[in-house]
This record gives sequence, structure tokens and C-alpha cells, in this order.
Amino acid sequence: MIENIENTIVAISTPPGKGGISVIRLSGKNSIDIVSKIFKGQKDIKNATPWKAVFGKIVDNEIEIDEVIAIVYKNPNSYTKEDMVEINCHGGRYISQKILEIVIQNGAQLAQPGEFTFRAFINGRIDLSQAESVADLINAQTEASRRASYFQLEGKLSTKITDVRNRLIDYCSLLELELDFPEEDIEFVDRTDFILKLKKSKEELENLISTYQIGRIAREGVKLVIVGRPNTGKSSLLNALIREDRAIVTDIPGTTRDSLEVQLDIKGILFRVFDTAGLKKANNIIEQEGIRRSRGHIESADIIVHVFDGSQIIRNGDYEIIDMIEQLNNRKVIRVINKIDLTQRIEKEKINFNKNPLLSISAMYGDGIDLLEEQLYKSVLNDKGNIFSDEVIVTNVRHWQILKKTLESLNKAIKETEKGISSEFVALYIRDALDYLAQITGKVTSEDILNNIFSNFCIGK
Repeated sequence: MIENIENTIVAISTPPGKGGISVIRLSGKNSIDIVSKIFKGQKDIKNATPWKAVFGKIVDNEIEIDEVIAIVYKNPNSYTKEDMVEINCHGGRYISQKILEIVIQNGAQLAQPGEFTFRAFINGRIDLSQAESVADLINAQTEASRRASYFQLEGKLSTKITDVRNRLIDYCSLLELELDFPEEDIEFVDRTDFILKLKKSKEELENLISTYQIGRIAREGVKLVIVGRPNTGKSSLLNALIREDRAIVTDIPGTTRDSLEVQLDIKGILFRVFDTAGLKKANNIIEQEGIRRSRGHIESADIIVHVFDGSQIIRNGDYEIIDMIEQLNNRKVIRVINKIDLTQRIEKEKINFNKNPLLSISAMYGDGIDLLEEQLYKSVLNDKGNIFSDEVIVTNVRHWQILKKTLESLNKAIKETEKGISSEFVALYIRDALDYLAQITGKVTSEDILNNIFSNFCIGK
């Protein structure tokens, strides 16, 4: 993308398919000139008042293609800080594609995924963390993910990172100033006070890092895995949660042989729900693979819902699953007794332990499903804090990894200062921390990283 920064780019910014309106977007120094060649209205588009809609027609060799609305954005007051034009034509694949081809024939270049946002970043309108939040906001599926993305787009994370970085720059400057006068033996900063300041920055970084678990949930959702031995009603529970028949339900044990994933929004939190194959002794290679996948999902779950058949006594298969779950650390478990519409034979006291929530439901008739949803919602909030907080949270794994590296460098700087090591080595570690933080906002980053980030965007944004 960097080598094409001087070109004028164009893309269809609306999703493909039929719709009321399609938007074709141009950005670059020749945007207005290119559109003026194909736009016919009461006034030349070159003389149009910026940021106001102008009615006209798109023509190709004097052939009228469509009636459109065009809006001119003059630099630097545009999304990319370049001259931009947006053409609003009638929706439909053929019309928008035809206008796109005409624009390209008149000198524009087809934009790559994320190239408009890339230019906004390169031209200083937004930093890299804000640019990444644009894609997250587009992909947001719940209120939690929208809020987290929008706050990052507003620059809350950038502001926090910049504040920490500026203080570290000040500390490092004092140390390097000492190095400029080695023969004077002058100490520009009291070491005790300096350590306290570094520890304050360390605490801020640790607080940011600790928000990643809630940030990951806001961005990616909660992985919820439904487990149990065959025919306990796992698939029926999945269908009850999403209020539709997605999983096949029969009286034959082992109907589900593969894992089925659906998405569920509970009060603004995304739950990625997995219905797994019943855990038992496999009779064939297909069942073996299904059970292997089930175990994999259990090991990576955020929350496990263990389903029991209330109409039957506890069996060895139930205990085997309990033992498997107990071997996992830091896993939230909700135990559910299903089929309460039938005569109950289950011994509750044998499964009501370790303070795990125990609920009774009828997946077939929907009894208790609301209580289960409430418990799922509370499980996220109780473990992770307030997911809807206005506080700065880290949602991006790249940022999280960089912050951990920053913390490592800062810990080394503190340790060396406490040892009384030369300021030269302490300053080196702080410089490393500064470089890491700069990678979050994009002040320091490689072309490969930039290409990887923006290639995941949709075309036209």
C-alpha cells in the first residue's frame, strides 16, 4: 500500500447485492478531476460546495448511466485527509460495478482492502490502534463489542498509551542527560524517586494488561460449550437457547456426532455456543473424531454447561465428565439438570458441589431457560468485571502481547536501578519499552505488520 500512496483509489463501499443505494468512494489528489469527467449536473463538480450533496448524472461517452448524488470532501477535512468524492448511485450489482469501471477507465486505481483507513493512518488523522478499531467496529455483533471498538476509535487507548509513553520519555531523558556529563558525576534524578515513578508506570501497564480477558470477550465473545453423556438433551438445550431448531434432536443416543456452533446474544454479550458430541466409548472412527473434537472444545471453553438427565440416576459417564472438567483450571462450570418435565430420579447431592451453579430446566418446553441465560450473563460479569464499563480496555491480542513485552522491559529497568547499575543500561531498557509502546499507536512499526493489519479490512474502508 505504501508504494501506491500517491495514486487516486476507488472502491464500492457498500456491500454487494441489491439495495436502495450503492456508494462508490474515491480518495486522492485527482479524485475531483476524475469525477468531473463523468459527472454532468447543473454545476461542474469542481465548483461544488464541499460536504454538500450535488445531483447529477454519470455518463460514459455521452451515454447516461445513472442519476446520482455526489459529495465532495476537500482535504484535510475528509476521512483520509485527502480530496475525496463519494458517488451515491442506485443500488444493484450491475449499476455500481459499471460506475466503478468507468471511474477506473478515467484514471483511478482499484483500492485494496483497508486502503482508505490506511491513508487515514498514514496522513495522521488516526493512529494505528484507532485504525484497527475501525475493522472491529464494522465487525461488531453485540453492544459489548460495539462499545469496546467505539471507545478505542475515540482514542481512549491511544491517550492512555501516549500518557505512559510520555512519562517514560521524560524519565529516559533525565538518565541520558546524566550520561552527557559523566565527568561531572551529576545525578539529575533521585534513584528512590525514580524507582517509584517507574513502578507507577508499571502498575498502569499491569492494569491495562489485566483488562484483556474482558476485552477479548467484548471483541470475540464467550466460548460456551455444552457437554454431557449421550441423550441428556444437549441439542435440545441448544435449540431452546437460540429459539429455533438448529440441532437434530431424536431419542436415539449419539445423534450429534460433530460439534455445532451457533451465536447467541444475551444482554449485549456474544456467546459462541458449541453443542458437542456426547462423551462415551466410541464405536467407530466417526464417533472417535467427534469425541476428540468435543474434548478440544471443553479444554478451550470459557464456560462449560454440563447437562444431566434428571429422569435417570447418575451414571459412570456423568462422573467421567465431571472428572475431566475438574482437571481444568479457572473454568466456569454451570451444571444443568434437564428433563424436569419427567419423573425425577437424579441424586442432586452427588453433583451439587464445588459451589458450581446448579439449575433445573426442561429444554423441550423451555422451563428454566431464562434463569440459565441470567446465570450465563452473571458468570461473565462476576468473573471479568463490568464488560460495559467506560474504562479503557485492551481488546486486541497484538496490543496485549506488546504491553506484556513493554512490562518485561520496564521490570528490567526497575531491577537494574535497584541494583545501582549504570544509567546507560537502565536507559536502554526504557528505550525498549518506548519502542514497544510506539508499535501500538504506529509511531514505530514495520511494513509487514501494516499490510497484515489492513489486509483484513473490507474493500472500500
